[in-house]
Amino acid sequence: MYEFLLTIHVLAAVIWVGGGTAMHILARRVLKRGDGEEIYRFSKEINTVALRLYAPLAVILLVAGILLVNEANYEFSQAWISIAFVGWGISFLLGVGYYGPQDKKLQALVAAEGPQAPGVVANIRQAVFVNQIELAILLLIVVDMTVKPGA
Repeated sequence: MYEFLLTIHVLAAVIWVGGGTAMHILARRVLKRGDGEEIYRFSKEINTVALRLYAPLAVILLVAGILLVNEANYEFSQAWISIAFVGWGISFLLGVGYYGPQDKKLQALVAAEGPQAPGVVANIRQAVFVNQIELAILLLIVVDMTVKPGA
């Protein structure tokens, strides 16, 4: 059972973090071109992937991780496990508390002013910046889970 859970956990992390990193790099390239309509269309694609792929993967990763702790007789108080939970929690809070409301503002702005409006691109640039911070946290979790400080 341990190997199965570990495989699920690692696959979820690889797809979530790797895919998120690739999407972030592509978003930066689209932003650099400066076409508001293209930037807006790409942001809609990112939101679709985030809701349909990354959010479920984050939950699968969490559940598999919790089951792994129990299966392997680890302790939730171990530093490397606590660090991972804190990082996952930050990512979750960003998803619920920032990305969702930010997208609502973006959609209202597009409805009022159109996708070429300067505020649309500024809104998306801000989201990409926040995503950069989130990705740094997720990559640190990958290092944490690999090195296992305190184990």
